[in-house]
Order: sequence, then C-alpha cells, then structure tokens
Amino acid sequence: MAEFIAEMQERLLPEYEQMKNYSVFTADQVREIVSRRERLFLKINKSHQSITDYLDFILYEKHMHMTIVDKEKKMHVKLTGLKASIATRIMRLYREALAKFNHDRRLWSNWIKFSKKSNPVEVAGIYEKMLLYHGDSPDLWVDAALWLYEFNRLNIDRVKDILLRGLQRHPDSEALNKCFFDIMLKEAALANNERNLAENTLSEQDIKLERVEAVYRNSMANITQLDYFVKLLESCEDHQELTGKLQRMIIDDMQEKFPREPGLWDLLAQRELRGFHLGDLEEEDLDTSDEEPASKKSRSVNGRSLKRRIQLCVTVYKSAVEELQTTEMWNMYLDAMLALNSDGKTERILKQQCLADALQAGHRSQLMGVKHYATLRKMLCTAPSGREAAVTILTEALKNDSSVEMHELLLATHIQSDSEPLIYELFNKIQKSMGSEALPLWRSVILYYRTRQDSLGARRLDEIYGLACKAAWPEFGELRSDYVRYLWQERSVEEARKEYAKLAVLPPMSLALHRQMVQLESSAAACDQASLKYWRMCYDFMACYFGKTQPRVWVEYLAFERDHGEAKNISLLTQRALSTLEPQYVAAFEAERALAYVGASI
Repeated sequence: MAEFIAEMQERLLPEYEQMKNYSVFTADQVREIVSRRERLFLKINKSHQSITDYLDFILYEKHMHMTIVDKEKKMHVKLTGLKASIATRIMRLYREALAKFNHDRRLWSNWIKFSKKSNPVEVAGIYEKMLLYHGDSPDLWVDAALWLYEFNRLNIDRVKDILLRGLQRHPDSEALNKCFFDIMLKEAALANNERNLAENTLSEQDIKLERVEAVYRNSMANITQLDYFVKLLESCEDHQELTGKLQRMIIDDMQEKFPREPGLWDLLAQRELRGFHLGDLEEEDLDTSDEEPASKKSRSVNGRSLKRRIQLCVTVYKSAVEELQTTEMWNMYLDAMLALNSDGKTERILKQQCLADALQAGHRSQLMGVKHYATLRKMLCTAPSGREAAVTILTEALKNDSSVEMHELLLATHIQSDSEPLIYELFNKIQKSMGSEALPLWRSVILYYRTRQDSLGARRLDEIYGLACKAAWPEFGELRSDYVRYLWQERSVEEARKEYAKLAVLPPMSLALHRQMVQLESSAAACDQASLKYWRMCYDFMACYFGKTQPRVWVEYLAFERDHGEAKNISLLTQRALSTLEPQYVAAFEAERALAYVGASI
C-alpha cells in the first residue's frame, strides 16, 4: 500500500513543480497539499471503502481546481496544464467511484455536470454508462438525447437511437415522446424545402415532416392525457409555416378523444385569440394544388385584427358553454374574459362588453361561481343605478348557492347602499338558517351598526349581541368578548361588569371572555383600587372553569396576587392550583410558575 501511494505521489511531481515554478502556492502550502492527498489516497485504497471517501477526494480536487482558476485571473498567467491534470484526476476518481458504487444516481449526475464544463466530449459516453444502471428513469433518457443533440446536431442518428431505446422501456412516457417529437420537428424545420422536380419526389423537408407525423402517431397508442396533445400543439405553433396539416391532425384527434373536456375548448378558444384560426387549417387541407411543394405554400398565421381574434375566441367559448353546460367550463370562459380585460390599452370597450356579456350569461346559466359574482357586483356598483341590479342578481343567485361567500356579497351591497331594513332582514334570515359558519356575516352586521352611532344602531346591537351570546357554538365565544368590550367602551363600566357576570357562567365557556375582562379591569384598577375585587373575580372565574387543564391560568392568577393583590394569598393559591390541576399538567404549572418568578425578579 505504501509503495502504491508513493508511486501515485511521484506521478504528481510535475504538478507540484508547476505550482512552485509559477508561485501558485508557497513551499509550505505545497507540502500541505502533498500530505492531504496522501491521506485521501490512503482512504480510497483501504480494504473497506465507502462512497464518502471518494466524495471527500473529489470535493478536495474540485476546490483545488477552482483555486487554480482564481489564481490564473489574479496572476494573469495561463495554468492550462495544471488545470487539465486536476480535471483528469477528478474524472478518474468519478470513474473509480462509480465502478464500485454505480447505484448512486446523484454521483452520476455530478460527474456529468462536471464533465459538461471540463470535458464535454466525454459526456455522451457517461450518459450511456449511466443508462445501463438507471435506465428506469425516463428523464435521464431525455437528458441524454437533448445533450447529445445540442452538443452536436450531426449526431442525430445517435440521438434517435437513444430515444428509441428509451421508448422501448417507457412507451407511455410523455417526456420521452415529446422530446422525440420536438427534435424531429426541429430537424424538419432545418431541412431543405426544395422539391426534386426531375425525379418528381417530395422535398427533404416534407419527408422529415412525415417522420414527425409518424412519431406522433406512435405516441397516440400509449398516451391518452389531454396535456400531452396540448404541448405538441404548442410546439407546432413555433413552426406554424410547416405544421398546418399536422396541427389539423392533432386537433381532430383531440376532438375525437376529448369531445367533452373543458380543457380542449379552452385551448381552441385561446388559439383563436393568438391568431391560430381553425378555419385556416381547414382551408389548407382543401388546397391540394401541385404547382409548388406544400412546404413552400403560405402557412403563416393569418394577420387578423385583434378585434376579429377576440370575436372568434368568444364564439368558441360560447359554443363550449352551450355544449358542455358545466361549472368548470363557465369558470374557464369567465377567467379568460377577466384575463383579456387585464390589458385595457387596446380594444378596451370591446373587451369590457365581452366580459359583461359573459357575466350576464353566466348568471342566467346558474353555473357561475362566487368569484365571478364578486366581479359582476363590482362592475354593477360602479354604475349610478347598478346597486339595485346587483341586489336583484345576487338575490337570485342565493337560490342556487346559499354559501357564506354569496351572502357576504349581498350583505356588502346592502351596506354600501346603507339599506338598514334590508340588512336587518337579511341578518334575520342568516341567524335562523345558518350555523357557526356565518360568523363573518355576524361580524359584518355588527360592524355596520357600530358605525351608525345612533339609537337604532344601539338597539340592534343589543339584540344581535344578545343572540350571539345565547348561541351554543364555541366559535361565537369571541362575540361575547366583543360585547363586553363594546359595553365597557360605549356604555358604562357597571353595565359591562353586569353583563360579564352573566356570560361568565353561561355555556359554552370562553377563556377569551375572561382574558378580555382581565384586560379591561386592569386599566380601571390602575386608577381605582376599589376595582381590584372585580379584577380578582375574573381570575376566580378562569380558575373555576379552566383550572383543571390550563396551568397558565393559575400562573396568571399568582402573578396578579404578587404584583397587585395580596402576597399572603400566594401560598394558599398555589396549594389550590396543585390540588385542582389534573396530574399530567402539574409539571407544566411548576415550570411556568418558576419561569414567571425568575422573570419578575430580573
């Protein structure tokens, strides 16, 4: 082993000499490098090796390579030989490591990544070796084919071989089939489009387009997802002048396979908007003139105006919603019209009219969702007499969708119009027909009446808060806290205390209610020491109803007695806490109590 290491180090002597001669490193640094490499050589040559041993060596050499590159820039000298020597050693280390640990896919990927920068000629061969062990991943076949094609397009036969082998193992891989399709399409675009008239044959480009069609046909037998066909069409759009016939073929197949798929109709409508009119493809199919090759005929995107493209797009969407009559299709139609209106620089009036028409039709269909009703309401409420129309539409919509969100839209419209009788009427319907999920609606109604600041608002608030306080839903506990705070701030302290005393014993119990009252009483006690008994009563209620499972309640009670109450109560209160808490919470109480006292002393 020692002789082998010595021999390896001897081979590196020219490298060390270069480091010294070019003053890349000092003599001490070179000795450190020699020593470090000797230890790394020992690790990879021991009887029981691990992948970590090789990784340490590779990372060290990569760091060395980067250091040499930095030195080159700073010293303005070329150290090509030194860099090449290190790169060769890294490649050899990867090779040795993967011969022993070929299961590690990440190591293969790192080798390829390094080789692409330092030795790109070797990358294709590395991919071939990697696929022997990890050919179960379609993405690796795609990566190999794309690299080989982009590195040297003259390797097209080898690229096709890789893709065909990959498809043998993964015939239903969308990524592999799409990659094959794209590469063959690029080859067709680069091919000569001149027809050989002497032999009356197809042009080279037409032949290659037939191969693209063959690739597509083969993939159809194994792939049935709409997204795959959509991606193929997008690729064809990049070569619109060549692919008219192929696009028509793909669209026909999609219409046959997915006639009731909303995504297909959405695609066709969006293509019309981008200028890819379906009628142009049909006209091209009908044009069978042999006077010039098909590849030289005009197949560019028809230069229609934006106005015409919008009209064609809307026509397709209208046909779609009429044919399918589903919520999903209506959502796609309406989302498309909203997206169209995001740019108001051109054809603004037409776009707004298309959106308005779509929203009105969506309402009539009874398939429109809350999000789009919100848009319709916003549009209507900007008009002088639009709020009445919004109320009528939203009231009709509630018959089919009685969700909280839909009620929120109608309630917001009434509030915007300040229609108190309608707000009160809607609230009564809500509180009778809906459960705890209606809490946001209660909050909105309460906020409306609080902002009125009049006697009617006060009466309504007492009524609404009274109903909320009697509700058995735990979620409504926060409204009890709000009511006590409202009485304290807007009415009187005595009225708030009286109501709190009632609510404190009324199920369902709410810890938030007691903490709210503690906060209010603390502000009063700062000015009036007589309020301490009311403050202490809040803690008594908390300890009574939550003292078994809430250690924090007792810690807060003790802190109150320590800082504001009577210190003599602390010992008795502590014993009460220990006897009241369930056994599993005692340790938490002791810990929190200790922390609280430490914090107070600090």
